[in-house]
Amino acid sequence: MPKVNLYATFRDLTGTSQVEVRGRTVGEALKDLVARYPALGAELFEGGELLERVSVFLEGRDVRYLEGLATPLGEEATLDLFPPVAGGGRFGQVFGALSPWLLEEYLRSWGGEKEAEGVYRLPGARVRFGEVPPLAVGSLRIPRLRVAVEGEEAEAWWGRIALAASRGGG
Repeated sequence: MPKVNLYATFRDLTGTSQVEVRGRTVGEALKDLVARYPALGAELFEGGELLERVSVFLEGRDVRYLEGLATPLGEEATLDLFPPVAGGGRFGQVFGALSPWLLEEYLRSWGGEKEAEGVYRLPGARVRFGEVPPLAVGSLRIPRLRVAVEGEEAEAWWGRIALAASRGGG
């Protein structure tokens, strides 16, 4: 059965960090989740569409860059569901030419622990990342990676990640 990992306020609304759901697509899984936790409905959807401010990752990839709510799910699939984070505790950007494996190398070397595909825990912060469509210039394709850092120490970690990305391929 697919699983949904819930973060921040979504965890608060449900009282749990992980839920098994029914559904063969991301949309069906989220509807099953809302059926069990109705308070999530207004936090996730408006007019049947996933709110732009909500981030849904399937195995570390943003579903908006897959097939959206129609993205198929396997029996062992894991979704990560992130609410918006306001204030100064969150930093994010898309880096060009920064690969997921390189970012993971940086995060591990800094003592980061992998929580899920595309999600690492650092002291005082959580880093999540996923590939976005490459920048296309003629026949040249430049890979891109969306990186977000949140938590009490987000600003410090963000600075470190941005510097590493600018020096090492970002």
